[in-house]
Amino acid sequence: MSDLGVYFGPKVIDVSETRGNKLVSSIQIPFSEIGGNELDEKVPAEVKLAASFNEAFRRNKIEVKEAMLCLSGKDLIIRTFEIPILPREELKNAINFEAKKYIPFKIEELITDYQVEVDRASRANIVLFMGIKKDTFDKYISILKSLNIRISSIEYSGFSILRILKLVKMNENGITAVLCFDSQGADEINFLVLENGFPLFNRDISLGSAPVGDFDDLEPSVPTFSMEKLKSEIRVSLDYYHRKFPSKSLKNIFIMSNAERRQEIEVFLSELGLSSKFIDIAKTVGSPMAFSSSFTKSYSIAISRKVGIKVRLNLVESKLRGSKVDSARIRLELASFFNKIKLDFRVVIAGVLICAVALIYGISREISLKKDLGNLTSKWSKLTGLSSDTSYETLRATSVKDRKTVVNLDNLINKQLYLTEVLSIIPSALPPGVWLTRISLNKKEGSGAELILEGMSYLNNGNNEFQAVNKFFSNLNNNLAFTRYFKDIKVSLDQGLFAGNRVTTFVISSKTN
Repeated sequence: MSDLGVYFGPKVIDVSETRGNKLVSSIQIPFSEIGGNELDEKVPAEVKLAASFNEAFRRNKIEVKEAMLCLSGKDLIIRTFEIPILPREELKNAINFEAKKYIPFKIEELITDYQVEVDRASRANIVLFMGIKKDTFDKYISILKSLNIRISSIEYSGFSILRILKLVKMNENGITAVLCFDSQGADEINFLVLENGFPLFNRDISLGSAPVGDFDDLEPSVPTFSMEKLKSEIRVSLDYYHRKFPSKSLKNIFIMSNAERRQEIEVFLSELGLSSKFIDIAKTVGSPMAFSSSFTKSYSIAISRKVGIKVRLNLVESKLRGSKVDSARIRLELASFFNKIKLDFRVVIAGVLICAVALIYGISREISLKKDLGNLTSKWSKLTGLSSDTSYETLRATSVKDRKTVVNLDNLINKQLYLTEVLSIIPSALPPGVWLTRISLNKKEGSGAELILEGMSYLNNGNNEFQAVNKFFSNLNNNLAFTRYFKDIKVSLDQGLFAGNRVTTFVISSKTN
């Protein structure tokens, strides 16, 4: 029986069919080939993707009823954080409470899964948390469901590639890192740090532009690979990791990349004091091919039944567990409610009489209201400017003109944007260590307005800076006076230098309807 692994990347969709660990077939579907012609502009992206899958499966004679998906980091939220060691029944609530600090929207909008590892050195739980927006989850499910293919698992592609380490029997003990990059494509770069095979830190690196929506752009621009940019991003990642885990020293790193980049990246890592080990994917798979990180990820998820890893996060199973818990809870609550009800025929008869009286009273009120309405109608004054022989076209034109007048007056009164109240909210929402560098308001005639807040955070600790910015975002998002005007609020974070110090920079975009 074949296993099918599908990777949805920023630029391509990669599909691998395997039997055991052996590769049977491999398909790559570029987004640029899915756009279609002008007649297809109104066809939803999910339908186009499903059609492309169907054609690719037909050409390659792939007949499966089940598939496993791995997604790029742009679709997921991956966080690692520490919480105290707690009883099992308190763990879920504590994790959800802590996760809210790192998520710029409501956790109820997500499907989540988590895994806990006890850190005996710090006497705390290290939590690996993963989430996906429910509408994004449903889109992926619907694409393959239209082909009668059931999705049995959805996981993060950066974790999927850890199966390659298992295949080549690399020693995962201690603190190690994995770097996977493709200098020939536009796939995201994955950098992970592991402790005995359990992720402590992960980062997705993009060296150029890439789509951010779910299938909103089926022809993404191609980023230009730059080794210097990659080196800079690796330095940033290592710096952030060392600040977050100062006692967990990293020495070894596994590299999955194009062979022609091997020497250059190994020399760079040795300059940073890191020993490296290059993994040849072609030898691992047993099939001669040029390196492709998107293929590596689809192949890695395809062999998930045969090759296990320490990370066991699966959003599909988490969704099913949540549905079962909710159904069981509802059944118990309904059963408990009805078990408490004891019928008394005297109460039933009294209830019927009350309903009958209410019905009769309602009918009498309706008759009285119709009579009053008739009297009122007869007293209405006649419209001036219209005669009894006015044509239907004239009446209709007058009605349209009056409606436009009413709409214009309504817009003048109700759709004005008053910034005094909004701007007075911003200073009170700023937590310590966060300041604004620029405020701009963009508004075009006939469209909504966009308020952009740019700023920095400096607390001499990257993790605290991220939390402070998220606190500022949460304060705005939870302020009713602010969200009355601005509904669509988004935040993006980065790192930079200010006066020689490393700071966290952010941009908060807020749009009116």
